[in-house]
Amino acid sequence: MYKKIEEILNIKLPVEYVNSYQNNNFNRFSRLYLPDDKEIVEIKKYCSLENENDEDYLVNVYGRDRNMLLEDLVPFAITEDEDYICFYYRRGREHEPSIVYFSYDLAYEDRGEAIFEIADSFRDFVNLLE
Repeated sequence: MYKKIEEILNIKLPVEYVNSYQNNNFNRFSRLYLPDDKEIVEIKKYCSLENENDEDYLVNVYGRDRNMLLEDLVPFAITEDEDYICFYYRRGREHEPSIVYFSYDLAYEDRGEAIFEIADSFRDFVNLLE
């Protein structure tokens, strides 16, 4: 299921992410605590790894908004404000990505200013979920 996504996007998805998705653990988490801002962000949905016809299939979301995203960002969750939680492969697509918040509105002005660090790894990200 996810191997095809890795091949298409030339990335390595974090093992913890794949395991959480396969075990349906995401249904338990819909809120993200941003410690720097002391803010809670509602996660509306996580991108699908299975249904290629789904508009929220990870590859489809990436392709649809690729012109707005920086090269090494891959969205995996959509917030209630239609922003993204993304894997950030700044160290290379074969390495463990960090997790960032991508503000779609801010990207219209400056894509670099639209990225906010959340966690160094997916495991750290999970600890911020409620």
